[in-house]
Amino acid sequence: MKTIQQSRLQGIILIILGVLFLALNLSDVRLREIWPLIFLGLGLYFVVLYISDRKNYGILMPASIFIVMGGLFLYCTIEGWHVMGMLWPFFLIGPGLGFFLMYFFGPREQGLLIPGYILTGLGILFLIIFAEGMYLWPVLLIALGIFMLLRRGSGSTTAPPSGS
Repeated sequence: MKTIQQSRLQGIILIILGVLFLALNLSDVRLREIWPLIFLGLGLYFVVLYISDRKNYGILMPASIFIVMGGLFLYCTIEGWHVMGMLWPFFLIGPGLGFFLMYFFGPREQGLLIPGYILTGLGILFLIIFAEGMYLWPVLLIALGIFMLLRRGSGSTTAPPSGS
């Protein structure tokens, strides 16, 4: 059953790639302008693989890395590569988020939180230092809100101790 689903998924991916390359040949858009979409596509492919087999939570690490790097590279392609001097900490944040995803969607192994906190924390610290907090405060507020929701959600699933 899984091989049929994987075969279909791979077939769909080949069709999408074929349509993409055909569209590139028929338009003024060049691959050098949209190559980061390949990274985003790979990341989404790994997410789909995880959804099809939820026991394989390790696949979330490359998914997070490809999605974060694809977003970073796409932003740099649009804005100019000079911004990489400020945004390089995303190379730390991508794997850090991967560890958090593996923790939250896996068996909740505590060992995954340590590198997640270290990499994400250092990445955010370096973003504050090097990007001078440019657009960081709204992102920090969103990340803190998500963290609080996930933490509250995990704590609310346990029943309070009975008084009997």
